Amino acid sequence: MTGTSGKKLALLLSIVPILYFTIFPHATLGIGVREGGVKVHAFTSIQFELSKGFFINTVGNVVLFVPFGFFLSILNRDFLKTAAIGALFSIMIEIIQLWLPNRWTDIDDVILNTLGTIIGYLFASFYLLNLKSFINRI
Repeated sequence: MTGTSGKKLALLLSIVPILYFTIFPHATLGIGVREGGVKVHAFTSIQFELSKGFFINTVGNVVLFVPFGFFLSILNRDFLKTAAIGALFSIMIEIIQLWLPNRWTDIDDVILNTLGTIIGYLFASFYLLNLKSFINRI
């Protein structure tokens, strides 16, 4: 598998862990084990978690979307389009979580997920010249 089909497969595979961690509960990580709700005030969750030393959710939301942003940017080199797709994908997940028991819909997740997409884009852009021959073989 080479060219565009391999890149599309890599993008689809980067979505699997995103859906796994955002849709299904994970008791060992404390995700989806308590009553859920909606948080609409930007940066409230981020400030609370960082002040208490809870980095898993904050860093996890960013890291989870880095591969997605990386592979998306390989298929689409437009920065604004890549960031917008990352934000819209995150918003879609948050809307789904509205109807899932024990899940939180949080504007901070959208911010962090979009940041992860942007970091993935920047990482791909920075290394694209060195990785171009490798990626074309995927």
